[in-house]
Amino acid sequence: WGPTYFDARHMFTFTHVYELPFGRGKRFGTDMHPVLMGILGNWQLGGILSLRSGFPLTIQGPDNSTTNSRGARADRIGTGGTIGDVGRGSKWFDTSAYRITAARTFGSAGIGTERGPGLKQYDFSIQKQFPIGDRYRFEFRAEFFNLTNTPQFNAPVRSVSSATFGEITGAQGERQGQLALKFYF
Repeated sequence: WGPTYFDARHMFTFTHVYELPFGRGKRFGTDMHPVLMGILGNWQLGGILSLRSGFPLTIQGPDNSTTNSRGARADRIGTGGTIGDVGRGSKWFDTSAYRITAARTFGSAGIGTERGPGLKQYDFSIQKQFPIGDRYRFEFRAEFFNLTNTPQFNAPVRSVSSATFGEITGAQGERQGQLALKFYF
């Protein structure tokens, strides 16, 4: 185990929990009818907003150096840069800035010269307490992960010798939900 290093300029997380002000002991509805209290009281909303920049990408190439290198890199011949296009035939970064190395040479592309797609996700929860006397209670909870259904794109193909070099060929992170009911005793 060791410390985790990250650049704080490239990540942001915001969490919140808000208890609705309705019900016994709250700002509104302290003296409301018990049936109405059962419907409107004891609700809580929560969420997590996650924003991340993409991971650094190292552009790979075949090992033409004949040294059996496990980290063979491509030659860098231009400035490169993120284009940000997604879809079949679209390039995430400028692939014309890289080429396959010449025989018996090492690639000149540096480590982490491009950045992959970032992450934008909002997770949301809503819960309600149903007290039963002073000691027992039920808790209903609904949670939604990636509520906005924002696609989380995989890293683009980094191999300069691939037919899909620079393309994003997959995504993940579809919206998911779950319900839970707990009994506290």
